[in-house]
Amino acid sequence: MPDYNSYEMTPKETRRYCLVAVPALLLAGQVFYQSPVCSALLALLALPCKRLYERRLAEKRRSALAISFRDLLYSLSASFSTGRQMPEALKEGLTAMRLIYPESAPIVRELAHMTARIFESRDDEASVLDDFANRSCSEDIRNFVDAYFICRRTGGDMEAMVVKASALIIDKIEIQKELKTLTAQKRMEANILLMLPAVLLLFLQLFSPDYIAALYEGAAGRLVMTAALGLMALSYAWSLRLTNFEIRG
Repeated sequence: MPDYNSYEMTPKETRRYCLVAVPALLLAGQVFYQSPVCSALLALLALPCKRLYERRLAEKRRSALAISFRDLLYSLSASFSTGRQMPEALKEGLTAMRLIYPESAPIVRELAHMTARIFESRDDEASVLDDFANRSCSEDIRNFVDAYFICRRTGGDMEAMVVKASALIIDKIEIQKELKTLTAQKRMEANILLMLPAVLLLFLQLFSPDYIAALYEGAAGRLVMTAALGLMALSYAWSLRLTNFEIRG
């Protein structure tokens, strides 16, 4: 099972990425440099950008797991309220998640893996849950598993613990989801602003090439264009930093 802190693209995903990233970088090189050599050199950035893209995919997968874990908590709470133990609750949770998510969804794959280890390989549920929490890289899942272990060792009220922990985690996930929805417009605005310089340059190249001819002649023009590209990359990274956050605690 995967480690959710990283992401390795499949060959199909890699081909799809190359079909988008390489032409986009070649086009950006042509717009900013009007030089086949510079465009080819800029296209080489597709290799380091692939790591950044995989990081974004890993983040999206962790987010999908966290949201689906919220739905799993509803199922676990219902199972514990009827007197089920954790292995049976996970099995019922797998059935419930298959009604909501496809088989390829992270939560369905994880539950299928965990129930197979518990019921077929006879692995201890503690090691199974601990492995899931470690790989998930999710504070919510880690806190839930730790609370379950403490309650099991101390002989506490398992149903009350699960219901209380589930309510707290569900509230946190809901707040984070609402905040991301509120910042979605800002992310779209940042992407539009990022594209404006390139669109403006392309417009001037088509309708008034003499006006910006100096930017494509000599070392000074290349330096200005390189600085413009660097500032655009920095602004994009900063916008991601401002709109990407996680509620802790």
